[in-house]
Amino acid sequence: MVKVEIFHNVAKDSAGRSLGVFGFEPGQPVVKVFEYKVDGVPPTEPVGYEELAEDAYCLGNGIAHLQSELYYARKMRSVSVGDLIRINQVWVAVDKVGFWFPAAKWVNDITAKFEGQHGTQPWKESA
Repeated sequence: MVKVEIFHNVAKDSAGRSLGVFGFEPGQPVVKVFEYKVDGVPPTEPVGYEELAEDAYCLGNGIAHLQSELYYARKMRSVSVGDLIRINQVWVAVDKVGFWFPAAKWVNDITAKFEGQHGTQPWKESA
């Protein structure tokens, strides 16, 4: 079983504009907004992680995914450039084209203290 988690990038500039649109930068705050499980064994190569990240991207954009209805029922915005996906503790960043793999030490997960904003509600284990 593979655990897939979706995180929204909530970084803002001094005027309150989203910085995630420029891509994920180390240290930017992210909030876990969704989690699901995929049958199968964890990937051992980057291509396997990219396939699972693509699956999560499709889920978060309503593209032919059974879990999309649950995602959008939580009033979430679409998964976008700058957002992160964690697959069994491996971080994957959504880029303008494809994905890249940020180091775990670069990730600033603020889910526990984030109160929510339009389109981004923190995931609760009972959700």
